[in-house]
Amino acid sequence: MSRARQNRVDEKYEIVFGKARIRCRTARDAARLAKELNLGPEHPQTVTWRVDEFTEFVNRIQWQQRRLLDALLKSDGAIHDYDLCGRLTLGGNQALAGVLSGITKVAQAMEIDPRRIYSLETSYSKGLPERKYSVTYAFRKAAKDADWPSFDDLKPE
Repeated sequence: MSRARQNRVDEKYEIVFGKARIRCRTARDAARLAKELNLGPEHPQTVTWRVDEFTEFVNRIQWQQRRLLDALLKSDGAIHDYDLCGRLTLGGNQALAGVLSGITKVAQAMEIDPRRIYSLETSYSKGLPERKYSVTYAFRKAAKDADWPSFDDLKPE
């Protein structure tokens, strides 16, 4: 594998800054970059997850939401909506919106800004919207630190 390809595979943390998506290899690099871009500690992408907060959140979401977050965590970057629908065997964007709504409702019930969990980037091609989803680097770090999800977390309820 070429060195350039190896570096791309190792990039696991992303920061969305305006319309730019910046990949970093480590949480430390992402945090340093966020600081340099003036994404202060109050910015949703940079807010660190407490262990108890992360555990409560992932325990409250349903199986389908855990599968969606697992798919985002396993990706090298953002995933198109149609790819997510395929991975989760959803009928389309309306079903995907329902799964995402479940994540948002639990987050709001816990007074967590949903932007701390995932980001959505919409662009247009030939007049049609193309949506890409990714988890924030802070959520990715919390999941890695908690060794989440486990096999049992992804079993149907």
